[in-house]
Amino acid sequence: MINRLMLGSMYKRDSEYNTCMSTRHCFRRLSSQGALTLGRHSRHTPKQWKTPVLNGMKLKTNGNVLCSRYCFTKPDQCIKNQEIKAFTIKNGSEVKIVWKDGSETDFHSIWLRNNCHCSECKQELSGQKLINVGRTKFNTRVKTVAISDQAEKLIVHWSDEHEGVLPLDFLSENAYSDVTNEFQPSSVFSLPKTFPTLEFSEVSSGSQGVLKWLKDLNEFGFCMLKNVPQKDGMVCKTAEFIAPVQQTIYGVQFDVVSTPSPINVAYSSVGLDFHMDLIYYESAPGLQLLHCMKFDDRVQGGESTLLDLFYVAEEFRRSNPDEFYVLTQIPTTFQKIHYQRENPVHMVYQKPILTLNHRQEITSINWAPAFEGPLCVRSEDVVPYYKAYHKFAEAIDNSSAKLEFKMVPGDLISFNNRRVLHGRNAFTLNGGMRHLQGCYVNIDEYKSKLCYLSNKLKDKHPIRQVGNQCWT
Repeated sequence: MINRLMLGSMYKRDSEYNTCMSTRHCFRRLSSQGALTLGRHSRHTPKQWKTPVLNGMKLKTNGNVLCSRYCFTKPDQCIKNQEIKAFTIKNGSEVKIVWKDGSETDFHSIWLRNNCHCSECKQELSGQKLINVGRTKFNTRVKTVAISDQAEKLIVHWSDEHEGVLPLDFLSENAYSDVTNEFQPSSVFSLPKTFPTLEFSEVSSGSQGVLKWLKDLNEFGFCMLKNVPQKDGMVCKTAEFIAPVQQTIYGVQFDVVSTPSPINVAYSSVGLDFHMDLIYYESAPGLQLLHCMKFDDRVQGGESTLLDLFYVAEEFRRSNPDEFYVLTQIPTTFQKIHYQRENPVHMVYQKPILTLNHRQEITSINWAPAFEGPLCVRSEDVVPYYKAYHKFAEAIDNSSAKLEFKMVPGDLISFNNRRVLHGRNAFTLNGGMRHLQGCYVNIDEYKSKLCYLSNKLKDKHPIRQVGNQCWT
């Protein structure tokens, strides 16, 4: 049963902590992801990182800004070759390692067996696991443990007679005995003090420029690129700095322009309420890029709007905890059924508006009222659902976090479609033209490129939740 108080409250943790274990565990995943979540390791938060009350926005400590789950420090001082001081085997089921710095970590025998790095269990070049899990018994026990001659690996002999190795750095970076399941608020974002803007020339100049762009997208959820050449297809070429363009039912590239017989409401001149694109997909597009090709002065209206829905959802959790809970339990029907088009479409997908992980943190949000089908749930769920649904809609409409701006030719707005809602004001052409070209990038490929460049360029900037349903 989910604790309602857990869902509706923010709290502080300000006890005195020992720094001994914290630095290694707080940054043990930097090598693979480029950043770490503080929430999972808050039990070992260093003394100097004591956090004030989580009052909804940013936390400041020692001059650094902490997002509720993430921290800044100097990771190159935290991750290094680890040395073992001692180890003990607990009845064959666990191995306790005492590190040279005095900290201790426990590893279950079956965890060690499933993460063996020997050539039989893991292919060195690809990094892929070769172990046959169907032939590995869950009750496999450790018989003996030793340290390699170079003191870099743990040599383990299991009860199934397999002898394997695990690098000490791997064990240090992936220690789990300190991981907590305690609730932390999900990715609490504040309004940006400045509109994140970059020159296209900077992004196109190399990896540093691309990383800066990706970091802005991760930090704020959106970023405007200025002075992008007004050439057909430039939106896709720009997207390919990140990853291949994601093809959808609208093709690889699409034109947002008012037409007499639109196959999508966006291809008309009506206003668009806040929404996410293609939520009726199992995996909706991640990044959306819209390049302004033409926006004549005579066009009245047509301003673009953005809203960080993760921010709104966390505010809603505090103000309406019961309704928040309902939206995590009852599924909404999202659909696109349209046969009168060149490529007929029939997509129907049921999923809740809000999804949470085991710590009650938001992992994804789905919002697209224009593409909802009939609610198809138990009779007793209808009234609670619509009560929560309309309250959440009001929170979106009344949010002070809305951004509105008018694009000019050469602007390219990029945003995280899984986190940030977008819309536009209605417009009148008056004989003029408003023409945008757009495309999408898969959310996981975006995050992959961000992690890769962060590690390659040794940026180590904390990476926030991107809304891709990942539980960490």
